[in-house]
Amino acid sequence: MSLFGASIRRKEDPRLLRGDGRYLSDIKLHGMVHAVFVRSPHAHAHVRGIDSSAAVADPRVVCVLTADDFPPGLPPLPCIDAEETTKPFNQPILASDKVRFVGEPVALVIVEGDRYIAEDIAGLVDVDYEPLPAVSTAEAALAPDAPLVHFESNVVDVLEYSVGDASSALAAAPHTLSERFITQRYAGTPLETRGVIVEWDEARHGITMWSSTQVPHSLKATLVGYLGLPENAVRVIAPDVGGAFGVKLQPYPEEVILGLAAERVGRPIKWVEDRYEHFLASTHGREQYHDVEVGYDDDGRILAIHDHAVTNTGAYLQRLTLVEPFIGVSMLSGPYVIEHQQLVSTVVMTNTTPLNPFRGVGHVQAAFTMERIIDLIAAAVGIDPGEVRKRNMFSADVFPLHRGIGNVLAGEIIYDSGDYQECLSRALATAEWDEFRREQESARADGRYLGIGIGFFVEETGLGPYESGRVRVEPSGQVIVFTGACSSGQGHDTVLAQITADELGVGFDDVVVVHGDTDLVASGVGTYASRSAPIGGTAVRNAAGSIKEQAIQIAAEMLEASPQDLELADGEVRVKGSPASSVSLAQVAGRVAPGQPLPLGVDSYTLDATDIYHPPTNTFSYGCHVATVEVDIDTGVVTLLRHVVVNDSGTLINPLLVDGQVQGGVALGIGGALLEEIAYGDDGQPLNANFMDYLVPAIGNMPEMVVEHMTVPTPLNADGMKGAGEGGAVGAPAAIANAVADAILPLGAKITETPLGPETVYRALQDAS
Repeated sequence: MSLFGASIRRKEDPRLLRGDGRYLSDIKLHGMVHAVFVRSPHAHAHVRGIDSSAAVADPRVVCVLTADDFPPGLPPLPCIDAEETTKPFNQPILASDKVRFVGEPVALVIVEGDRYIAEDIAGLVDVDYEPLPAVSTAEAALAPDAPLVHFESNVVDVLEYSVGDASSALAAAPHTLSERFITQRYAGTPLETRGVIVEWDEARHGITMWSSTQVPHSLKATLVGYLGLPENAVRVIAPDVGGAFGVKLQPYPEEVILGLAAERVGRPIKWVEDRYEHFLASTHGREQYHDVEVGYDDDGRILAIHDHAVTNTGAYLQRLTLVEPFIGVSMLSGPYVIEHQQLVSTVVMTNTTPLNPFRGVGHVQAAFTMERIIDLIAAAVGIDPGEVRKRNMFSADVFPLHRGIGNVLAGEIIYDSGDYQECLSRALATAEWDEFRREQESARADGRYLGIGIGFFVEETGLGPYESGRVRVEPSGQVIVFTGACSSGQGHDTVLAQITADELGVGFDDVVVVHGDTDLVASGVGTYASRSAPIGGTAVRNAAGSIKEQAIQIAAEMLEASPQDLELADGEVRVKGSPASSVSLAQVAGRVAPGQPLPLGVDSYTLDATDIYHPPTNTFSYGCHVATVEVDIDTGVVTLLRHVVVNDSGTLINPLLVDGQVQGGVALGIGGALLEEIAYGDDGQPLNANFMDYLVPAIGNMPEMVVEHMTVPTPLNADGMKGAGEGGAVGAPAAIANAVADAILPLGAKITETPLGPETVYRALQDAS
């Protein structure tokens, strides 16, 4: 049986379940000191001065560092997807003259002892602030008299895209509807917060940094630039990472500051965020509203759309700030044929924590907006919501499909493969749509309000620009895989071992996967955008294919046979039709070990191959969620009953792991649909920066879940893999919102925003009455 496509339990789990994981907090180095950051308590203020004398007087203090203690002219953190029109509102490494959000770092305190001592001493650092007026919402920031977060304007950029002639088509449409759809601010909130340990190595004249990051190679490149060190003097290690979801996608100021402090301190420095700090200083996501006008005909077909989206991106540009506003509009139409589109995305600065991508970036808002539009049209024309979707969907014969929209980082949007109508049909059948309608009618007669809703999405996955894969076979027979992808719990060790074992015909347990260490893996990009399988997996497949070719070439001399007559299977190279005439892969690797002449035609020692895979363009996964709910109209409480997902992520390496990815994504989507919201006061002060007031899903929030898979392979890589990490989070909020709207439709209530907590639902019911 092929290992590729098999539901194998994760290779990583036994070690983690025994408690043998090694997370950043578990690492202890000799002579280690502890750091905390002094952070702004103000959303907006001038910094008139910093007096650290009281803190420095404490004998436990190693040093207190402010912006004045670092080389002048340090550039702010870069935004790599900035357009030519993007204003340079980038974040400084340490605030000096002004702070722009609560939690912005202004000083670093390093002490002997532990984190608790460091926090106490940090309280002795006296920062003289002059508070300034603040803005916390996009609407407030866009007001003519709004305080400026930076200079000139609070609008950092306006992205515009058009297809066809939306204005004329809207004017000619038989029917139009206009609405505002709001997605709230929330975040990935991984179980493990961010953390860093950095150690200066005088002999090497360089540093080793351990960081709970998704992108060790990007972090290394950033440190090389700021520290002025050569590449071989900077090593970044990502140990076991306890969840990331995009929150750990970029280099942060804290990593740079600690890297700069390492040589000065000369001892290992450790910093780990507490949860309050994480809410303040780690990036958020999602906050975006869409003002939409849609034209449609009597049959529910959408003729044109105008969408003006506004994103509250917080106080500073981050590494990938424009992804959220770009995808929010560019992927709005999803699986639907809309010939005329006018899309505008305004990116606004406020005095809140900056936004950066996290799981499902932009797609969540796009799917929520479009799927609510479809249901409103269905209600207006009196046609079943499933039927309206089918009438508007692309057929399966249009691929590859050029959408006519693109941006500086992602390139042109070209849908690669799919069958959207079949996916919808399967999801409705699995959810027993017609049967539920009958149950719903009966329940309403008894005073119970049940609802069913659809959330269809198309998601850009498999982002480039490249990923590395290296495969080496040892004379012992062990196969080592080195990947630039960096796991934060997805199962890289398992799926990359499956790909390698499948290509080389070796045992699953014979393969060891290495990642997250820039000294061991020469180049890489990291893990985000559902890219590890289609990009990282393809690189590993290609490298293993090169190993296969090398092994056959070497074994040909050993077996005195022609390479054309040999095959690699079951961990050995053998003569086709004569399996007794064979050599093991271990023997082949031993034949090219140093200390002996190489076989004729072989020009290098070791059985080793590297591939750097650059995908031609991005892949596009898609799926359909169908949620059923019950709404208590007296309290506004929503109870989830059942959640069905039919997903197409292309060819699946390990269906068991993909099921887990989808289920975990749905859990995150449930949080976004019903529970999670990061709230700010008008003065920019965070109101719920803790897990008492910021609600995340628990087991009691989980409904019965059914996950099924379609497989329409992409033509963009040999295995047909698209990516599976985010779709669960994308489709769930739209499906749940539509189900809630469907439940209370007879009462005339309107659902246009998330999260749908009891207060929001009850208010909608009261407004309708």
